[in-house]
Amino acid sequence: MFPPLLLMALRFDVASLIMIGYVVLQSEVWWPRSRGDVLTIAAGGVLWTVIGNGVWYIGQDLTTSVFSAMMSSLVPVLTAGFSWILLPSERLRPLSIAGLGIGFVGVMVMLVPSGEITFAESLLGKAILVGGAGSISLSSVLIRYVDTSFSSSVQTAWSAALGAVLLHVLSPLLGETWSGEVPLMAGVAVAYLGILSTVVAYLLYFSLLQRRPSFEVTLMMYLAPVVAAIFGWLLFSEPVTPSMVGGFLLVVGGFALMKRQDIRAELARFGVIG
Repeated sequence: MFPPLLLMALRFDVASLIMIGYVVLQSEVWWPRSRGDVLTIAAGGVLWTVIGNGVWYIGQDLTTSVFSAMMSSLVPVLTAGFSWILLPSERLRPLSIAGLGIGFVGVMVMLVPSGEITFAESLLGKAILVGGAGSISLSSVLIRYVDTSFSSSVQTAWSAALGAVLLHVLSPLLGETWSGEVPLMAGVAVAYLGILSTVVAYLLYFSLLQRRPSFEVTLMMYLAPVVAAIFGWLLFSEPVTPSMVGGFLLVVGGFALMKRQDIRAELARFGVIG
C-alpha cells in the first residue's frame, strides 16, 4: 500500500485532472487572473489540501478512524471562530462565544480523556487531527475573505492540483518510500478516493450549497462521526469510548448554541415551532 502523503498526492492527481478538465469545458473564467485568484488557490492548496487532507492522514494513522471522524465535527465550530476574527460582518455574540468555548471543551475531553497529558503516539495523532481541522476551517474563511473572480468549482480544481504537487514534494522529504508496485486494491482505493470521495463528493457539496442553506449543508458533517463509529466498530473493532461520545456531544452542543438563530429559523420553516 501507499504511505499516507503519497496516497493523498495520488488521490488529488486523479481528482485535479478530472476537475480541471471539467472547469475548462464549463467555465469561461478558469485561469488565475488576479492576486485574489492566486491567494485562494494558495489557501486551498496548502491549508485545505496539504494540511487539512494530506497531513490529516498522518494523524489518522496514529489514532483511529472513529476519532478522526469525530474531529471533523470540529470544523464548523472552528470556521465560526475564524469568521469571528477575520470577517467583521460575522461577529459573535456572547452566547455564541460561549458555544465556541463549549466546543473546545469537547475537543479537550476527546483529546485527553483522563485529564492527564501523556506524550504518546496517539496524542500526537490527535493533535495533528485538531491542526488539520483548524487548517480546513481557516482555509474556508480565507477563501471567503479574499476577493476572487473564480467560481467555487474552479478554485477547488486548482487547489487540488497545487496540493497534489506539494504532497508529491513533501512525501519523500518526510521519509516516505514506495516500492513502485501498485497492488490491485491499492489502485482501486486511489480511484475511489479520487473520483467518488473527491470529484463526486465535492460536486454534490457545491450543488447542495447552491440549492440549500449553508447551515443545512454544515449539519451533514455531523453524520460522519456516526457512520465512522459504526463501520469502525464493525470492520476494525475500534472502541467508541464514553469520552469520545461526551466530547462529541459537547462539540455539537457548542455548535448548536452558536447557530441557535439559524436552528430556530429552520424549525420555524418546517412548522416545528411558531
